[in-house]
Amino acid sequence: MRETLEFLVELQDLEDALRDLRITKSTYDKLAAENIETRGFFEQRLGGLEGQIEDCRSFCKEKRGEIEESESNARRSRQRMASITSQRELNALNKEIDIARRQNQTRNEELKKLTDELEAAQADYDEKKTNYEALCAQMTEVEDELRMRIETKESEASTQRARQVELRSVVDKPMLSRFDRILGGRDGVAVANVVNEICGACRMAVPPQSFIRLQTFKSLEQCQNCRRILVFKQGLAPAPSEAAGKDEVVAAIE
Repeated sequence: MRETLEFLVELQDLEDALRDLRITKSTYDKLAAENIETRGFFEQRLGGLEGQIEDCRSFCKEKRGEIEESESNARRSRQRMASITSQRELNALNKEIDIARRQNQTRNEELKKLTDELEAAQADYDEKKTNYEALCAQMTEVEDELRMRIETKESEASTQRARQVELRSVVDKPMLSRFDRILGGRDGVAVANVVNEICGACRMAVPPQSFIRLQTFKSLEQCQNCRRILVFKQGLAPAPSEAAGKDEVVAAIE
């Protein structure tokens, strides 16, 4: 039974590793899709801000043109001063110059307001673009890390699947059938380690009698709550003297 439990533990470890690969792939696909959506959202916002900045620049240019035209008209009006021959003409000309001056003052105030808006919009755009670039760098870093993890796990997956086939060929059919049944009904976890007399899967206490039998490795024990196969991994690990002996044998062979 001890050997069978060792095989089942290894089968579970292989299942965990392959499931982790599937989860990592799914996580990457979901993250990549979310990042594309996030990039699109920020690019749309930045595009809208760029449009606002361009509109503001156009308004500023248009307002400067109006100011230059107004100043040119005022200069021409003042140049006509020398040719005035009557008080009536002088009054009319002064009125014309005064209107041009007020218009020019109003347009300069409007230009200043537009310039302030342009500077604020540009500062807001620069800040958002900097944040966007930092976010893109962070997203790329996370994606690259996940891709590397997937590549590493995929390089190991073929060996793990081959080992699964090998183990399944040596575990007796009824035991393997029970393992698969629990595996399918318990979220891919058929074997649970017991630590401090607690089932590592459902966190429920294991009865003392079951825990005692578990340590002998002479019978198959299942959790009374989640029905997973229980193992005492600490007892499955080779004793220090045994491990040292194996190392000496390996060293001698080498």
